[in-house]
Amino acid sequence: MDEYDRYLGCMLGGATGDALGFLIEFDNLDTIRKKFGPYGLRTVLKSKSNGNRGVISDDTQMALFTADGLLWAAHDGLDPADGIYRSYMRWYYTQTKKVVCQDQADWMKRQPHEEFWQYDLMGARELFVRRAPGMTCLKALSSGRQGCVDHCLNDSKGCGTVMRAAPVGLFYAGDPEQAFRVGCQSGAITHGNPSGYLTAGVLSAIISYLVQGIPFGQALTWAVDMLKSKDKKQEVVRAVSRALDEAVSQRSPILSIERIGPGWVAEEALAIAVYCILKTDTLKDAVIMACNHDGDSDSCGAVCGNMAGAIYGSEAVPMNWTKHLECLDLLGTMADCLYKNHGQDREQKLS
Repeated sequence: MDEYDRYLGCMLGGATGDALGFLIEFDNLDTIRKKFGPYGLRTVLKSKSNGNRGVISDDTQMALFTADGLLWAAHDGLDPADGIYRSYMRWYYTQTKKVVCQDQADWMKRQPHEEFWQYDLMGARELFVRRAPGMTCLKALSSGRQGCVDHCLNDSKGCGTVMRAAPVGLFYAGDPEQAFRVGCQSGAITHGNPSGYLTAGVLSAIISYLVQGIPFGQALTWAVDMLKSKDKKQEVVRAVSRALDEAVSQRSPILSIERIGPGWVAEEALAIAVYCILKTDTLKDAVIMACNHDGDSDSCGAVCGNMAGAIYGSEAVPMNWTKHLECLDLLGTMADCLYKNHGQDREQKLS
Protein backbone atom coordinates (compact mmCIF):
# COMPACT_ATOMS: atom_id res chain seq x y z
CA MET A 1 0.00 0.00 0.00
CA ASP A 2 1.46 3.39 -0.93
CA GLU A 3 1.29 6.45 1.26
CA TYR A 4 -1.24 8.26 -0.92
CA ASP A 5 -3.70 5.40 -0.54
CA ARG A 6 -3.58 5.93 3.22
CA TYR A 7 -4.22 9.67 2.80
CA LEU A 8 -7.25 9.01 0.62
CA GLY A 9 -8.40 6.20 2.88
CA CYS A 10 -8.24 8.48 5.91
CA MET A 11 -10.40 11.16 4.27
CA LEU A 12 -12.89 8.74 2.71
CA GLY A 13 -13.04 6.51 5.78
CA GLY A 14 -13.84 9.48 8.01
CA ALA A 15 -16.48 10.83 5.64
CA THR A 16 -18.24 7.48 5.17
CA GLY A 17 -18.17 6.79 8.91
CA ASP A 18 -19.73 10.20 9.40
CA ALA A 19 -22.35 9.60 6.69
CA LEU A 20 -23.28 6.17 8.04
CA GLY A 21 -23.62 7.45 11.58
CA PHE A 22 -25.34 10.75 10.80
CA LEU A 23 -28.74 9.18 10.16
CA ILE A 24 -28.73 7.43 13.55
CA GLU A 25 -26.85 10.03 15.61
CA PHE A 26 -29.78 10.81 17.89
CA ASP A 27 -31.27 7.30 18.06
CA ASN A 28 -30.58 4.79 20.81
CA LEU A 29 -29.63 1.25 19.89
CA ASP A 30 -33.14 -0.14 20.36
CA THR A 31 -34.51 2.43 17.92
CA ILE A 32 -31.71 1.75 15.44
CA ARG A 33 -32.50 -1.97 15.51
CA LYS A 34 -36.21 -1.37 15.07
CA LYS A 35 -35.50 0.75 12.01
CA PHE A 36 -32.75 -1.30 10.38
CA GLY A 37 -32.88 -4.80 11.82
CA PRO A 38 -31.09 -6.71 14.60
CA TYR A 39 -27.61 -5.85 13.31
CA GLY A 40 -28.30 -2.14 13.05
CA LEU A 41 -27.43 0.17 10.17
CA ARG A 42 -24.69 -1.36 8.05
CA THR A 43 -24.35 0.89 5.00
CA VAL A 44 -24.37 4.54 3.95
CA LEU A 45 -27.95 5.32 2.99
CA LYS A 46 -28.81 7.69 0.16
CA SER A 47 -31.10 10.62 0.86
CA LYS A 48 -33.85 11.16 -1.69
CA SER A 49 -34.31 14.71 -0.43
CA ASN A 50 -30.65 15.42 -1.13
CA GLY A 51 -30.23 14.26 -4.69
CA ASN A 52 -30.10 10.58 -3.78
CA ARG A 53 -26.68 10.96 -2.18
CA GLY A 54 -25.10 9.85 1.06
CA VAL A 55 -24.95 12.98 3.20
CA ILE A 56 -22.10 14.14 5.41
CA SER A 57 -22.48 16.10 8.63
CA ASP A 58 -20.61 19.01 10.16
CA ASP A 59 -17.88 16.52 11.12
CA THR A 60 -16.68 16.07 7.55
CA GLN A 61 -17.41 19.68 6.67
CA MET A 62 -15.08 20.86 9.42
CA ALA A 63 -12.43 18.28 8.53
CA LEU A 64 -12.34 19.75 5.02
CA PHE A 65 -11.95 23.24 6.48
CA THR A 66 -9.15 21.98 8.74
CA ALA A 67 -7.31 20.76 5.65
CA ASP A 68 -7.95 24.09 3.93
CA GLY A 69 -6.61 26.02 6.90
CA LEU A 70 -3.38 24.05 6.98
CA LEU A 71 -2.79 24.56 3.26
CA TRP A 72 -3.62 28.26 3.69
CA ALA A 73 -1.08 28.63 6.49
CA ALA A 74 1.63 26.80 4.55
CA HIS A 75 1.10 28.88 1.41
CA ASP A 76 0.92 32.27 3.14
CA GLY A 77 3.52 31.65 5.85
CA LEU A 78 1.01 31.79 8.70
CA ASP A 79 1.09 30.00 12.01
CA PRO A 80 -0.91 26.77 11.46
CA ALA A 81 -3.47 27.71 14.12
CA ASP A 82 -4.07 31.07 12.42
CA GLY A 83 -4.70 29.38 9.08
CA ILE A 84 -7.09 26.89 10.65
CA TYR A 85 -8.92 29.67 12.49
CA ARG A 86 -9.41 31.58 9.23
CA SER A 87 -10.84 28.50 7.62
CA TYR A 88 -13.12 27.75 10.58
CA MET A 89 -14.52 31.28 10.20
CA ARG A 90 -15.28 30.32 6.60
CA TRP A 91 -17.14 27.27 7.90
CA TYR A 92 -19.01 29.53 10.33
CA TYR A 93 -20.09 31.67 7.39
CA THR A 94 -21.40 28.64 5.48
CA GLN A 95 -23.60 27.81 8.46
CA THR A 96 -24.82 31.31 9.39
CA LYS A 97 -24.19 33.58 6.37
CA LYS A 98 -22.61 35.98 8.87
CA VAL A 99 -19.17 37.61 8.82
CA VAL A 100 -18.29 38.17 12.47
CA CYS A 101 -15.63 40.85 11.92
CA GLN A 102 -15.59 43.02 8.84
CA ASP A 103 -11.86 42.54 8.32
CA GLN A 104 -12.61 38.83 7.81
CA ALA A 105 -14.83 39.43 4.78
CA ASP A 106 -12.01 38.79 2.33
CA TRP A 107 -11.48 35.34 3.88
CA MET A 108 -14.78 34.27 2.34
CA LYS A 109 -13.40 34.79 -1.17
CA ARG A 110 -11.25 32.35 -3.08
CA GLN A 111 -7.70 32.63 -1.77
CA PRO A 112 -4.28 32.38 -3.48
CA HIS A 113 -3.60 29.02 -1.86
CA GLU A 114 -6.78 27.66 -3.44
CA GLU A 115 -5.73 28.94 -6.84
CA PHE A 116 -2.34 27.31 -6.34
CA TRP A 117 -3.90 23.95 -5.39
CA GLN A 118 -6.80 24.36 -7.87
CA TYR A 119 -9.83 24.04 -5.62
CA ASP A 120 -12.54 26.41 -4.41
CA LEU A 121 -13.88 25.45 -1.02
CA MET A 122 -16.36 28.29 -0.69
CA GLY A 123 -17.64 27.46 -4.15
CA ALA A 124 -18.79 24.02 -2.94
CA ARG A 125 -22.48 24.63 -2.29
CA GLU A 126 -22.82 21.33 -0.40
CA LEU A 127 -20.79 22.85 2.42
CA PHE A 128 -23.41 25.53 3.01
CA VAL A 129 -25.99 23.01 4.20
CA ARG A 130 -26.55 22.86 7.97
CA ARG A 131 -26.08 19.33 9.31
CA ALA A 132 -26.54 19.67 13.07
CA PRO A 133 -23.52 21.97 13.52
CA GLY A 134 -22.01 21.85 17.00
CA MET A 135 -23.30 24.67 19.17
CA THR A 136 -19.98 25.00 20.99
CA CYS A 137 -18.19 25.55 17.68
CA LEU A 138 -20.75 28.09 16.52
CA LYS A 139 -20.76 30.02 19.80
CA ALA A 140 -16.97 30.09 20.09
CA LEU A 141 -16.50 31.30 16.53
CA SER A 142 -19.27 33.88 16.88
CA SER A 143 -17.23 35.59 19.61
CA GLY A 144 -14.76 36.91 17.07
CA ARG A 145 -11.92 35.67 19.26
CA GLN A 146 -9.48 32.88 18.46
CA GLY A 147 -9.29 30.42 21.32
CA CYS A 148 -5.96 28.85 22.18
CA VAL A 149 -4.49 26.59 24.83
CA ASP A 150 -3.39 29.55 26.94
CA HIS A 151 -6.55 31.64 26.44
CA CYS A 152 -9.59 29.36 26.45
CA LEU A 153 -13.03 30.52 25.41
CA ASN A 154 -14.98 27.93 27.45
CA ASP A 155 -14.63 24.67 29.35
CA SER A 156 -16.09 22.36 26.70
CA LYS A 157 -14.54 19.01 25.85
CA GLY A 158 -17.10 18.00 23.23
CA CYS A 159 -16.11 15.67 20.42
CA GLY A 160 -16.18 18.61 18.00
CA THR A 161 -12.42 18.85 18.55
CA VAL A 162 -11.52 15.33 17.49
CA MET A 163 -13.95 14.66 14.64
CA ARG A 164 -12.25 17.34 12.50
CA ALA A 165 -8.59 16.77 13.46
CA ALA A 166 -7.43 13.96 11.15
CA PRO A 167 -6.12 16.27 8.38
CA VAL A 168 -3.59 17.62 10.88
CA GLY A 169 -2.06 14.15 11.08
CA LEU A 170 -1.99 13.90 7.30
CA PHE A 171 -0.37 17.31 6.96
CA TYR A 172 2.35 16.37 9.45
CA ALA A 173 2.80 12.76 8.38
CA GLY A 174 5.98 11.43 9.91
CA ASP A 175 6.23 14.33 12.37
CA PRO A 176 3.89 13.17 15.15
CA GLU A 177 5.14 15.65 17.75
CA GLN A 178 4.23 18.57 15.50
CA ALA A 179 0.96 16.84 14.62
CA PHE A 180 0.17 16.54 18.33
CA ARG A 181 0.97 20.20 18.98
CA VAL A 182 -1.05 21.57 16.07
CA GLY A 183 -3.86 19.11 16.74
CA CYS A 184 -4.17 20.52 20.25
CA GLN A 185 -4.12 24.06 18.86
CA SER A 186 -6.86 23.23 16.36
CA GLY A 187 -9.10 21.88 19.10
CA ALA A 188 -8.48 24.81 21.45
CA ILE A 189 -9.75 27.29 18.85
CA THR A 190 -13.28 26.36 19.91
CA HIS A 191 -13.02 24.07 22.96
CA GLY A 192 -11.19 25.08 26.13
CA ASN A 193 -11.19 21.94 28.24
CA PRO A 194 -7.84 20.10 28.07
CA SER A 195 -9.57 16.75 27.57
CA GLY A 196 -11.07 18.15 24.38
CA TYR A 197 -8.02 19.63 22.74
CA LEU A 198 -5.58 16.97 24.01
CA THR A 199 -7.74 14.30 22.38
CA ALA A 200 -7.45 16.15 19.08
CA GLY A 201 -3.69 16.10 19.55
CA VAL A 202 -3.66 12.36 20.21
CA LEU A 203 -5.69 11.57 17.08
CA SER A 204 -3.48 13.82 14.97
CA ALA A 205 -0.36 12.05 16.23
CA ILE A 206 -1.90 8.61 15.62
CA ILE A 207 -2.76 9.54 12.02
CA SER A 208 0.75 10.95 11.51
CA TYR A 209 2.17 7.56 12.47
CA LEU A 210 -0.37 5.45 10.60
CA VAL A 211 0.11 7.03 7.18
CA GLN A 212 3.80 6.17 7.49
CA GLY A 213 2.86 2.51 7.86
CA ILE A 214 3.37 2.24 11.63
CA PRO A 215 1.13 -0.53 13.06
CA PHE A 216 -1.90 0.72 14.95
CA GLY A 217 -0.88 -0.65 18.36
CA GLN A 218 2.51 1.01 18.17
CA ALA A 219 1.06 4.28 16.88
CA LEU A 220 -1.43 4.37 19.73
CA THR A 221 1.24 3.60 22.34
CA TRP A 222 3.58 6.31 21.10
CA ALA A 223 0.79 8.90 20.85
CA VAL A 224 -0.35 8.16 24.40
CA ASP A 225 3.25 8.41 25.58
CA MET A 226 3.29 11.95 24.18
CA LEU A 227 0.05 12.68 25.99
CA LYS A 228 1.42 11.50 29.33
CA SER A 229 3.94 14.33 29.40
CA LYS A 230 1.14 16.93 29.31
CA ASP A 231 -0.78 18.52 32.16
CA LYS A 232 -4.44 17.62 32.77
CA LYS A 233 -4.27 14.51 30.62
CA GLN A 234 -5.87 12.12 33.13
CA GLU A 235 -9.33 11.84 31.53
CA VAL A 236 -7.92 11.09 28.09
CA VAL A 237 -5.46 8.53 29.43
CA ARG A 238 -8.24 6.82 31.41
CA ALA A 239 -10.56 6.69 28.39
CA VAL A 240 -7.93 5.11 26.14
CA SER A 241 -6.92 2.67 28.89
CA ARG A 242 -10.56 1.65 29.30
CA ALA A 243 -10.80 1.00 25.56
CA LEU A 244 -7.71 -1.21 25.71
CA ASP A 245 -9.09 -3.13 28.69
CA GLU A 246 -12.44 -3.66 27.00
CA ALA A 247 -10.76 -4.80 23.78
CA VAL A 248 -9.16 -7.78 25.57
CA SER A 249 -12.28 -8.61 27.58
CA GLN A 250 -14.90 -11.16 26.63
CA ARG A 251 -17.76 -8.69 26.93
CA SER A 252 -19.98 -8.00 23.95
CA PRO A 253 -19.15 -4.87 21.95
CA ILE A 254 -22.46 -3.31 22.97
CA LEU A 255 -21.68 -3.68 26.66
CA SER A 256 -18.05 -2.62 26.21
CA ILE A 257 -19.04 0.56 24.37
CA GLU A 258 -21.54 1.33 27.13
CA ARG A 259 -18.71 1.05 29.64
CA ILE A 260 -16.49 3.37 27.59
CA GLY A 261 -19.23 5.99 27.26
CA PRO A 262 -21.61 7.43 24.65
CA GLY A 263 -18.95 9.42 22.80
CA TRP A 264 -20.41 12.91 23.10
CA VAL A 265 -17.14 14.13 24.63
CA ALA A 266 -13.84 13.95 22.82
CA GLU A 267 -11.97 11.36 24.85
CA GLU A 268 -14.91 8.92 24.72
CA ALA A 269 -15.31 9.29 20.95
CA LEU A 270 -11.63 8.50 20.46
CA ALA A 271 -11.79 5.59 22.91
CA ILE A 272 -14.80 4.05 21.16
CA ALA A 273 -13.00 4.34 17.81
CA VAL A 274 -9.86 2.74 19.26
CA TYR A 275 -11.89 -0.12 20.74
CA CYS A 276 -13.71 -0.79 17.45
CA ILE A 277 -10.48 -0.95 15.46
CA LEU A 278 -8.92 -3.34 17.97
CA LYS A 279 -11.99 -5.63 17.90
CA THR A 280 -12.25 -5.91 14.10
CA ASP A 281 -10.14 -6.73 11.08
CA THR A 282 -11.68 -4.48 8.43
CA LEU A 283 -12.62 -0.84 8.02
CA LYS A 284 -16.21 -1.78 7.28
CA ASP A 285 -16.69 -3.80 10.45
CA ALA A 286 -14.93 -1.20 12.61
CA VAL A 287 -17.05 1.68 11.31
CA ILE A 288 -20.31 -0.23 11.64
CA MET A 289 -19.46 -1.09 15.24
CA ALA A 290 -18.47 2.50 15.99
CA CYS A 291 -21.79 3.86 14.72
CA ASN A 292 -24.33 1.43 16.16
CA HIS A 293 -24.75 2.38 19.81
CA ASP A 294 -26.69 4.81 22.01
CA GLY A 295 -24.28 7.72 21.65
CA ASP A 296 -22.71 10.06 19.08
CA SER A 297 -22.80 7.76 16.08
CA ASP A 298 -21.46 10.04 13.38
CA SER A 299 -18.49 11.45 15.31
CA CYS A 300 -17.45 8.01 16.57
CA GLY A 301 -17.85 6.68 13.02
CA ALA A 302 -15.84 9.55 11.57
CA VAL A 303 -12.92 9.17 13.98
CA CYS A 304 -12.93 5.40 13.56
CA GLY A 305 -13.08 5.75 9.78
CA ASN A 306 -10.19 8.22 9.76
CA MET A 307 -7.91 5.80 11.61
CA ALA A 308 -9.14 2.69 9.81
CA GLY A 309 -8.70 4.40 6.44
CA ALA A 310 -5.11 5.28 7.32
CA ILE A 311 -4.55 1.65 8.34
CA TYR A 312 -6.29 -0.21 5.52
CA GLY A 313 -6.22 2.35 2.69
CA SER A 314 -8.88 3.66 0.35
CA GLU A 315 -9.56 0.27 -1.24
CA ALA A 316 -10.96 -0.90 2.11
CA VAL A 317 -13.76 1.68 1.98
CA PRO A 318 -16.76 -0.12 0.43
CA MET A 319 -17.50 1.19 -3.03
CA ASN A 320 -21.23 1.36 -2.35
CA TRP A 321 -20.47 3.67 0.59
CA THR A 322 -18.57 6.17 -1.56
CA LYS A 323 -20.37 5.86 -4.92
CA HIS A 324 -22.91 8.60 -4.26
CA LEU A 325 -21.23 10.30 -1.30
CA GLU A 326 -21.64 14.03 -0.93
CA CYS A 327 -18.42 16.03 -1.57
CA LEU A 328 -16.67 12.92 -2.89
CA ASP A 329 -14.58 14.83 -5.45
CA LEU A 330 -13.66 17.47 -2.90
CA LEU A 331 -12.56 14.83 -0.39
CA GLY A 332 -10.28 13.32 -3.02
CA THR A 333 -8.93 16.72 -3.98
CA MET A 334 -8.08 17.63 -0.38
CA ALA A 335 -6.40 14.26 0.21
CA ASP A 336 -4.36 14.86 -2.94
CA CYS A 337 -3.38 18.39 -1.88
CA LEU A 338 -2.32 17.29 1.60
CA TYR A 339 -0.28 14.45 0.14
CA LYS A 340 1.45 16.63 -2.45
CA ASN A 341 2.13 19.35 0.09
CA HIS A 342 3.75 16.78 2.36
CA GLY A 343 5.85 15.55 -0.56
CA GLN A 344 7.00 19.09 -1.37
CA ASP A 345 7.85 19.74 2.27
CA ARG A 346 9.83 16.51 2.44
CA GLU A 347 11.79 17.38 -0.71
CA GLN A 348 12.63 20.82 0.67
CA LYS A 349 14.00 19.28 3.88
CA LEU A 350 16.15 16.85 1.90
CA SER A 351 17.50 19.47 -0.49
